[in-house]
Amino acid sequence: MSTRGVQTSPPPVAAADINLLRRADAAGQRLFRELVVSRIAWATASEVTRLVAVDVVAFSLRVAGCGHAQPCALIHCLDRLEMKAVLGNRGPRLPGLRLAPGAGVGGRALERGAAVTVVDCSAETLPADLAAVIAEEGIRGLAALPVSFGGEVRGVLHVGLRRPGGFGPATMEALARLCTYSGAALAAARDRGRVEEVAALRERRRLARALHDDLGQRLFGIGMTAKLARESAGAGRADLISHLHGLEREILAATTALRSTLRALDTPAAPAGALAVKLREDLASFSTRTALPSHLLVLGEPDTVDPARTDALIRVVQEGLRNVERHAEASEVVLTLSFQPGAVEVVVQDDGVGPVLRDGPGGFGLHSLEQELARLGGELRLVRSEDTGSTLKARVPLA
Repeated sequence: MSTRGVQTSPPPVAAADINLLRRADAAGQRLFRELVVSRIAWATASEVTRLVAVDVVAFSLRVAGCGHAQPCALIHCLDRLEMKAVLGNRGPRLPGLRLAPGAGVGGRALERGAAVTVVDCSAETLPADLAAVIAEEGIRGLAALPVSFGGEVRGVLHVGLRRPGGFGPATMEALARLCTYSGAALAAARDRGRVEEVAALRERRRLARALHDDLGQRLFGIGMTAKLARESAGAGRADLISHLHGLEREILAATTALRSTLRALDTPAAPAGALAVKLREDLASFSTRTALPSHLLVLGEPDTVDPARTDALIRVVQEGLRNVERHAEASEVVLTLSFQPGAVEVVVQDDGVGPVLRDGPGGFGLHSLEQELARLGGELRLVRSEDTGSTLKARVPLA
């Protein structure tokens, strides 16, 4: 019998595979809860361990500094790859591994723009440092998937197996979907940083205009009055005293205007503006001292926070930043100010060596802060983060 013109149906997709892809979509959507690059890296690695059965997960990000003529116009240029999140490792060398362009499976994943799977790592020609780490970890199967968005490769997801066998097509498709979400989340994090920079620039320009229009004009008047007083003194005229009195009035008016401007800036119109502004100032000072990337996230609808609670939360953040600076050996800090129904919370997170339970010299110390928050009906906790580093969390009721 002729089969010409008869269309055959594609093979059915297993229910387990459909469920895996749905779980991959849900895991990818959860990545958008994190809008800081290092947190996205750790969240992606954690989601992989929950999604598929793998032994080792590593998330690498591009690091600036390629050997090309600058500025480099290659959108797929690797620069270098640096491990930002590693789970399931046995030895200490994998978390600090850096891969040069084209080195090993990570480099080829980015060059080809597609997943690369190595079933037998011993049969692959790899750089000596990478081969040594793979042998140390006992990895027998390795896959590297590019993390990209909008045509730009932003990093590589590495997954490894210590048992024989490879990665099935459903597993690879699920990981590829997760990488797509991760790339989009990284792009959103970068865009958020740009929005914050633009907002800060606009605020600085607004302040500059305000100072120019008010204080600048008064300083100009002081200069003119001082010039008239100098001319009168040189000529011996009787109006010198009058000019000096005028100069005194001008200086007093300028001082009053400056104080009024500073009071207006220190008490923003928004109910919770003062707390957010002061936390941003403390974080900026910390970043300037330490040169560590730091970020402030404000979540929820702002609400009124009374002076006592505002002061307590600010001191918690200052103590947390001091601990990070002295002990944490961190590479990034995230400060979150969260407004919840009937409560406000601050969280200081770092990716360092973990919590250090000690009081800083000259500071309030965590024990004193814990007692003060308890008097306000709140609580203070310092714990090790799920991935790495420490989390200092303070929560107080609004009333």
